[in-house]
Amino acid sequence: MGKISRKSVDYFKMFEKGMQIALKAARTLQASFADGIINESELKTIKEVEHEGDLHVHQCLKTIDVAFITPIDRTDIVEIIKAIECLTDSIDYIATHIHILQITEANEYLMRFVNSVVSSCEILNELMTALKQFKKNQKKINECIIEVNRIEEEGDRTYAESMLHLFQNEKDAIKIIKQKELYQLLENSIDFCEDIADLVEKVMVAKT
Repeated sequence: MGKISRKSVDYFKMFEKGMQIALKAARTLQASFADGIINESELKTIKEVEHEGDLHVHQCLKTIDVAFITPIDRTDIVEIIKAIECLTDSIDYIATHIHILQITEANEYLMRFVNSVVSSCEILNELMTALKQFKKNQKKINECIIEVNRIEEEGDRTYAESMLHLFQNEKDAIKIIKQKELYQLLENSIDFCEDIADLVEKVMVAKT
């Protein structure tokens, strides 16, 4: 954040930077799945992105702590920042568990989940950019919130379909445990995306 005066703090820029970090983590996860064979070296770089996110949150909270006036409620700012951090952490958690579970190939459902996480992060990135001028951009903000909710519902369907397919077709108990765990973690990340959109919607309702 640097040495900046309290009056010059761009709180909306905090949201933008946080989402850019989360999007970087999601795209790195997607890149590690690119050829269907999971790239371990790509996965390891997600930890560096997660550390970047932790540092950003720490700097944001220090700045908010000494703020006189904020454009939206201080509690709402902290909730959004921490919700974005939870999303980034969840992506790092997925990468860590892929390594722990020794999963080396990405099947159709893993690809669908990861693509949904990336899509949600891209929409949330647009949302945070629009949020800076929320009075002017209410239509755009609402469209982004609706789209994130749609992707979350799609993620629910993918989860139900993936679990049905897993228990109908897989006979190896160890593989069932591994895939079930990973599907749940990926669905959680999509849910975290919806949590962020819901928090923004709550702020917008309070402002109207």
